[in-house]
Formats: sequence, C-alpha cells, structure tokens
Amino acid sequence: MEGKPGKILVLLSVGGLLAAAASASTAPAPVKASSRNEDTPAAGGEYFSWAKSRRGHPHVFDVWAQREGSAPFKVNGSGTSGWSGGIDGTRLVYQRLRKRNSDIRFFDLATRRRIDPPAGVNTKRWEWRPTISGDWLLYGRGVIFGSSQSVILRNIVTGEERVLDTLRSKSGYLQAGQVAGTYAVWLKCTSRETCNIYRYEIVSGTATQMPTTGQVLYAPSVTSTGTTYYGRSGPACGARAELVKTTLDGATVVLYSFPSGQDFSVTYAAPVTTLPPSPPSPITSTRVYFSRVLCGSNKTDIYSTTDIERTPPQHR
Repeated sequence: MEGKPGKILVLLSVGGLLAAAASASTAPAPVKASSRNEDTPAAGGEYFSWAKSRRGHPHVFDVWAQREGSAPFKVNGSGTSGWSGGIDGTRLVYQRLRKRNSDIRFFDLATRRRIDPPAGVNTKRWEWRPTISGDWLLYGRGVIFGSSQSVILRNIVTGEERVLDTLRSKSGYLQAGQVAGTYAVWLKCTSRETCNIYRYEIVSGTATQMPTTGQVLYAPSVTSTGTTYYGRSGPACGARAELVKTTLDGATVVLYSFPSGQDFSVTYAAPVTTLPPSPPSPITSTRVYFSRVLCGSNKTDIYSTTDIERTPPQHR
C-alpha cells in the first residue's frame, strides 16, 4: 500500500539565496498517464518500470517495465499482483503480492527472468517498498499501522543487515524511501500528521533528519550525492502540497507547488547526466518521478520534473 499518512484514506495507498540561484527545475510533465491508475515509478539507464492498475480493477496493480524506444512488458507472474520498486543497471527489484502475502523479487530486465532474492530478505511478514543500488537493498517489513514495523538496509552480497528504524505503534507509519550510492532515506510517522524524514549515510552509519516546518512530510527519495527529495503539505490531500529538496549542506528549495486538489504519494530520483567539469561549472541533472494524485477522484498518474543543479566553481 502506498500513500501519505494523515491522508491515507484519500490517497490510499527554507533554503538560502545561493541554493536557489544554483538550482532550477522544469515544469512537471506526464510520463505514464492513461485511463488506468499508474503508480510507483522507477528508472535507471535505458529502463523504466511502474505499476499499472488492471482494467476494471483500479486498486489491483501489475508491474510493468519498458526499455527506451521499445514496447512495455509485464513483470510479475500469473496469480500475482504488485508494485514497482527500484532499478540498478538491468536489475529491477519489485514488490510481489500473492494471496495474503507480500515479498520482494528481482527481475533481469535484459533477459526477462524472475529471480529470488538472497535468503533472509523475505519472511512470513510483509516485505514491501524495495529499492536497490549496487549491493544494497532497502525495504520495509511489517504492515503499515501494524504493531511492529521496520526499515531494513541489507547487503545482498555479504548478507549484512542493518535495521535503520523500528516502530511499534498501530497509530504510526514507517516507510522505506530509496537507496542510492551511499545514502538511504525513509519516512517515520508517529501519528497520521506527525512525520519526519531521515537520510542515512551508509559509510559513517549516521542519520540526519530533514528540516521540519510544521507540515506533513512524505514520499522521500535520494540521489548518490545525498540530495533528498520529498513532499510537504497540510494534513489534507491537496492542501498546499510542495515537492522540495534538501541538499547535503542542509539548504531546502521548493521545486514545484501543486495546485489545490493535487498531491503525490511517491518520488523516485534518477540521474540524467553529469557533464564533465568545464567553465563556468559542471551541471548535474536529476529526473524526479512522482505519482500525482487527483484528490477528488483518487486518480494516479506518473509525472516527472528535471532538477538541474550547477555546482558552484571552486575558488583557488
């Protein structure tokens, strides 16, 4: 289940002048928008993956993938449903639902083969919201608003497992965000309207809380440079929703303010290109995908915006 705490029944499922001057973003554009509900975007290299609802069943989803310039294809097998997760190279990780259980599966996008994850990833509990970067797999365990929830970072080569956060409260909500490079992010809500986002640095093992503004924070993602994207708004769906980013130095910038009645439930950050250093300075582009929600109808589509950052020149 995807969504925003405090708005779960509807959705189901301040930076300085230097930061503002050094960053710009494009207007959001549709990526996957059709008569179906489309959700949980993931992108990497030439591939894109997402979840699309079945015809006549707006809340039952299948996982789809597509190579740039080619036709889309279904990922999950018969008798299952699911949501997309994350892409690293040609490896897709996704959430598979079968009967009353949710677990994590890998999929080779080049050969189109389904692959089981290493032992210990899946249990009899609810594993969900996975992303992957290199050897690191980030995911959640336990149903939302359940008696025991956790966010887990696991090295799929060595088997090392780190429990980044836990929550034992049926009124709270814990959700894995994204892992990229040496950073991972997640969301922790101690109530439906009190939520914090944390960024974890894998090498040092330290966690940093994103700035709090009295608004509801939700839907985090992160880049390999530590830039964290997320939403903030009022407690109701479509109440002054903003897509923002916080850089590694703590500067926070609003990338897009949504019209009243529109919101989003998931973000996913994917690098576009990094130009080689040259005058006046290098430019880094990140494509930020999100699941846009029309609050009145609960219709979801996938949109994206490109965040363009110009690194300040080094003074010698």
